[in-house]
Amino acid sequence: MDRQTLLSKIATIEFFNDFSDAERAWFCDNELFCFYQDGKKIIVEGAQDRTFYVLIDGTVLVTKNAVPDEILAQLGPGSVFGEIAHFARQQRATNVLAQGRVLVFRLEHDLFKKLPAEAKLKINHQAMAILMHRLESKKNS
Repeated sequence: MDRQTLLSKIATIEFFNDFSDAERAWFCDNELFCFYQDGKKIIVEGAQDRTFYVLIDGTVLVTKNAVPDEILAQLGPGSVFGEIAHFARQQRATNVLAQGRVLVFRLEHDLFKKLPAEAKLKINHQAMAILMHRLESKKNS
């Protein structure tokens, strides 16, 4: 995918609203976006990594090893996953699988630590807002 098409796609994703054009371009230039093919596990339950994802295009399924045929969630563009591992050193609690071809923003924790301070703050702010929203949703249901 060419750079301009990618920049156009991420401009439609709410997660990136607070980022400047220069920051979005930096993400593109540093290859923080990748494709996964149908059925590929993006996150593996029990893994010990701290990578954070934003789904740009396509659909992913969330499952658990204990009930592999049960779909816990189906996520679409703009969804964020892996954010808990971004903040905590916990094993992954679920699997996340590509359904069809998907495009994600993939930020490994080691690269996150090297980002400019303002970009780190924006990522953390967005991730925390998502977590707080999820907690509020669970509390009210």
